[in-house]
Amino acid sequence: MHRMTSTGFRVLADVLTDAGANVEALLNEFGSSHEEVWANPNGVPLELVYKVMAAAAGRTGNPDIGLLAYARAHPANLEVLGYAVMSCPTLGAALQRFVDYQSLICNGFHMCLDQEPGAVKLIGLDVSTQPSLTPRAYIDAGAAQILGLVHWLLPNRKPDPVAASFTYPKPADTGQLERLLGRNLSFGASYNSLSFSIDDCAMALPTADSALDVLHVEYARTRLNLMLNGSMTERVRRVLAERLAQGVPSDLNRIAQALGISARSLQRRLADEGIHFSALQDEARLRLAHTFLRNSVRSVKYIGALLGFRDQSSFHKACIRWFGMTPGCYREAS
Repeated sequence: MHRMTSTGFRVLADVLTDAGANVEALLNEFGSSHEEVWANPNGVPLELVYKVMAAAAGRTGNPDIGLLAYARAHPANLEVLGYAVMSCPTLGAALQRFVDYQSLICNGFHMCLDQEPGAVKLIGLDVSTQPSLTPRAYIDAGAAQILGLVHWLLPNRKPDPVAASFTYPKPADTGQLERLLGRNLSFGASYNSLSFSIDDCAMALPTADSALDVLHVEYARTRLNLMLNGSMTERVRRVLAERLAQGVPSDLNRIAQALGISARSLQRRLADEGIHFSALQDEARLRLAHTFLRNSVRSVKYIGALLGFRDQSSFHKACIRWFGMTPGCYREAS
């Protein structure tokens, strides 16, 4: 099950409350309670977060409600990761750190950095089974918080994005989006992204500290390893990524064998964590398809075979579902 930390959801709940939404009533409406949400050490299901945010946008009549999260952006919202980001030497290093350890705060999006001429693009690939259900309010809140974090890290510079893309259709009114993120916006994109200039990414952070950075990243790595080892879902994600990247068969039986358990036990343990093996396999293929199509010269046919698709048609259909376009078009897209 895809989740975000309770701390992260509390920030969003405060944003919605500031905008006039009754978050407690919305939680009750969707079969949860205030106490259950904050007391769960495993975090908050993204499905619930999506429902609450979409409903809040509708009830308040404010389609831009997610953008209000900019005002609440702070490294503390990232918990352990916040320290590791603050102590980085440059903005570019901080963005890379955020990508490397993003699963500590949310596992519903795969984050990556793409190098482009004159810019660094921070990409969020929706790994849910139905990305079209991710509400605009949640996507906007993510972009607003990232920009707010960047401005917190570089308070004297406050760099603006050179471009931003969103998977949702173009709204009737883009005024608030343009005021926060600039005019170079695209909609109906294959992924959500924010791009920052190379010069801005090279800027030194005033909070940089090389000695503390070693300690912070080691602690973040330890926390990530504990999460990986304690969750069958995360263990399967790790093994799938390794095997698929090598072109090794990665069906249920093979992954179970690699983990030293039976296929039936693996299915049962994943079910206990609210997820199916097929969803994790699809997620791993999506991540690697993006990486190989955008950052390698391997042929589309080779990539499809590497990821375990039996024929080109199946790979093409998967890419249309993931990215809204064929693998060849996705490779050529900026």
